[in-house]
Amino acid sequence: MSANLDNTLGALYVSTIVSATLYGVGCIQAWFYFHRYHAKDPWWLQALVGILWVLDTCQQAVLSACVYRYLVTFHDTADIRAVLVNTLIIEIFFSNFIAIFVQQFYCWRIYRLSKSWVLAIFLAAVAWASFASLMVYCARSLRFGTFVELAEISTLSKACNILAAAADVLLSIGMILVLNMSKTGFRRSTDMINRLMIFSFNTGLPTAFCAIMACIFISVLPNTFWYIFFFLQMGRLYTNSFMVTLNSRQYIRSMSDPDGMQESYSLPNRSPAVNSVPSVGFVSPTALFTTIISSSVATCHKD
Repeated sequence: MSANLDNTLGALYVSTIVSATLYGVGCIQAWFYFHRYHAKDPWWLQALVGILWVLDTCQQAVLSACVYRYLVTFHDTADIRAVLVNTLIIEIFFSNFIAIFVQQFYCWRIYRLSKSWVLAIFLAAVAWASFASLMVYCARSLRFGTFVELAEISTLSKACNILAAAADVLLSIGMILVLNMSKTGFRRSTDMINRLMIFSFNTGLPTAFCAIMACIFISVLPNTFWYIFFFLQMGRLYTNSFMVTLNSRQYIRSMSDPDGMQESYSLPNRSPAVNSVPSVGFVSPTALFTTIISSSVATCHKD
């Protein structure tokens, strides 16, 4: 497919609209989080939410400035589609930091349940590899002034997307495996854990999908901006999936305690090995979910 305004600047314009919409959703989720959980969650988790919101805001501002330069400032420039505006690369830095913060939180969450340093370090290493590769890509891209030059490192771009997708998929699989090992055989706990497994998979699916689609489009349609369209959504999706994880606690608690009775139980003891067998005992699914989310003790708070 040959490059034209629709699949270059048009794709970039649509990407900005979608990104702005997701940013608005993220702002609403951040407000909801602080309104409901500011007195319950540890300070570091609230700080992480604030940092992610600031990074999200900065990325959206830089992306909007980039599109303004393409469509307004350089409107009369001949063949502006070939020019690589540096703000298009700068905004990736913010997205990259959003991704690593969220991914490391997920790694910590997996460690909290599995007590396995091996699993947590492996998943963290994959996430850091994705982070490092994208930082290298951004650093090299800032030296270029055209998309023709940027095409010289398309292989690195594909590697970045593959690593990002691998990190998200492995984190989802790791969480699903750990949750599956936490089943005690009691129907109520098992039903809740099954819901959490589906929930964990779904939170990693959107970002992995965008990374895979970006890799596909840069391979089959390298002269268009459709790969940029998918890549630019990843920061928003990381933030929103993280916020959904935090804000869904009350909803999942209500499913596990339909009568409003929220009890607290100790979690089963676990050995450091990933494949250890959990001790038999009653485990409140609500307590389990609370442990997955925050660093506080596995107790359920009454609202």
